[in-house]
Amino acid sequence: MLNPIGLTHGHYECRALDETLPIFTDLLAMQVLERGKGQAVVRHPNTSWRLVVHEGGPDAPDKPHNNHYGVRVARPAEVDAAHEYLEANKARYGLKRVSRPSAQHFARSIYFSEPGGNTLEIEYYDPQAAEGRGIAAPHWQRELAESDFPGRGYVPQALTHGTLECHDKDASAAFYRDVLGLQIAGGGRISVYIKHPATPWYLVVLPMPKRKKQLRPVNRFTLTLASADDVEKAHRELGSKATELQAIERGEGCTSFLFADLDHNWWEVRA
Repeated sequence: MLNPIGLTHGHYECRALDETLPIFTDLLAMQVLERGKGQAVVRHPNTSWRLVVHEGGPDAPDKPHNNHYGVRVARPAEVDAAHEYLEANKARYGLKRVSRPSAQHFARSIYFSEPGGNTLEIEYYDPQAAEGRGIAAPHWQRELAESDFPGRGYVPQALTHGTLECHDKDASAAFYRDVLGLQIAGGGRISVYIKHPATPWYLVVLPMPKRKKQLRPVNRFTLTLASADDVEKAHRELGSKATELQAIERGEGCTSFLFADLDHNWWEVRA
């Protein structure tokens, strides 16, 4: 079993950084930490998780709705305010779709499609939810004020989750727990939540038996290990368990490799 010190990065493919980065900064209260040729790193001020945004060009495909990231607001009325603001600014940001607020599984949320081919979610999660209380609890120590993100009527307080599709929920959960060393943090009949025990952000794994579209390796999550030796060991261990395993890459103080899990979702292991 791998022993990761963190679930540290998500990787997100868009078509053009100039179109997609304002979605994160202007609509989701995130900050651009780095930007280079064809790639940027963004982060929400209340979440240490980094999101690496890759510029895939005009032919980058649309991603399934069940492969999205979500931010959380502190009050249910903010979901309605977010819907109103996004609808009013749909043309300005090139949004293709903004769903009406809906409630399910202790959450009230809206989804919207950004011009880079991805779906994003703004949600309120009832902190009194009986199921998965660790997931429902606020993901922030200091609540951002309206003055930190003025003029929208809502304030994203954290980047809380990403999502994955699977074929067999129980088999996938066992792989994430017993092979990758992640924690099963909730879920139920429909989905399972996985996370690193040291941090609150999580991944929602949704069973899709008739899954039609697999993501490319550029869309992945990163598990960070303590040392390069641990990465080498993980590569040997995953050789018989991953559906696809790429070679180890070494350079610039980083040792890493990519692999695909039971459902051909892509992961990176690095130190």
